[in-house]
Amino acid sequence: MRGRYLSKRRLEELARIISERDKAILRSLQECRYLLTGQVGRLHFTDSANPTAALRAASRAMTKLRDYGIAEALQRRIGGVRAGSGSYVWSLTESGVRLITLQDPEHSPRKRSFEPSLNFLKHTLEVAETFIQLGEICRRNRLELVKSEMEPVCWRSYSGEDGKPAAMKPDLFAVTAGGEYEDSWFIEVDMNTESPSIVLEKCRRYILYRQSGIEQQTRGVFPLVVWLVQSDSRKAKLRQTIADCREIPEASKGIFAVILPHEFETLIRNGKEGIV
Repeated sequence: MRGRYLSKRRLEELARIISERDKAILRSLQECRYLLTGQVGRLHFTDSANPTAALRAASRAMTKLRDYGIAEALQRRIGGVRAGSGSYVWSLTESGVRLITLQDPEHSPRKRSFEPSLNFLKHTLEVAETFIQLGEICRRNRLELVKSEMEPVCWRSYSGEDGKPAAMKPDLFAVTAGGEYEDSWFIEVDMNTESPSIVLEKCRRYILYRQSGIEQQTRGVFPLVVWLVQSDSRKAKLRQTIADCREIPEASKGIFAVILPHEFETLIRNGKEGIV
C-alpha cells in the first residue's frame, strides 16, 4: 500500500480545501484503521435520502480523497468485484496520517501497516461495524453515546499477579446513557478463531483488572464485559466454558455476557436482564 508523497505545503493546502466532513472521514479511518465504503456512508452521510444515496455519496467522497493522495483502497475487496463500490476497503495513506497530525500536533497517529491478512482485516472491519451499530442503536432508542473508544485507546494497564505491568485489551469501550442512568461496556468481538482456553485467559485478565479497583476508582463502576459471537453454537460453548471454570469466582461470572449480533440492541437498550 504505497501512497504518493505529499509535501507539507500541499498538505496545508488540502487542509484548507477539504470539507469538515472529509476531515471527519479521515479521523474515522485513523480510529478504525479500515472501513468499507458503506460503513463510511453510515458514519458520515446519515443526512442522505436512503442507504443507496449514502453509499453513492461515500463512494464519491472516498474517490476524491484517494485522488488527493490521502486515502487509498486495499487490493483485497470484501465480497468480490460483484459487490461494486461497497466492496472497497479504505485506509489512510502516509500523507493522510501526516495531514491529521498537521491538524492536531498532539495527536499520536497510529502506525500504518502493510496489506493485512484476511483474518485480521475481517476482525478489524467487524469491530468497526460494532462501533457503527452502537451509534445507530443509540440514535434509534434516544440514548446518549457518552463515550466510545476503540483499541488501543480503550486498553487498560494494571499490575499483574506477579507485580509486573499487565494489560487488558478489549476491542471497544463504551458508555451509554438513558435518562438518569449510565451503562458501561467492554466489548470483545469474537470471530470464532480463538480457543475457549484463550477466551478464559482473557476473562481472567478482566477479573484481575476488576480486582485492582482502577476502573471503579476512575469511573465509579466496572463495565459489563460483552462477548459478541457469530453463532448459537459458539454462544453456548463460551457460556458453558465460563460457567464451568473453577478459576472464575462465582461472584465474578456475572460481569460477563455472551450474545449474538441480533441481541446487541436489546442489551444496550435494556441491559443484561433482557438477554436470554
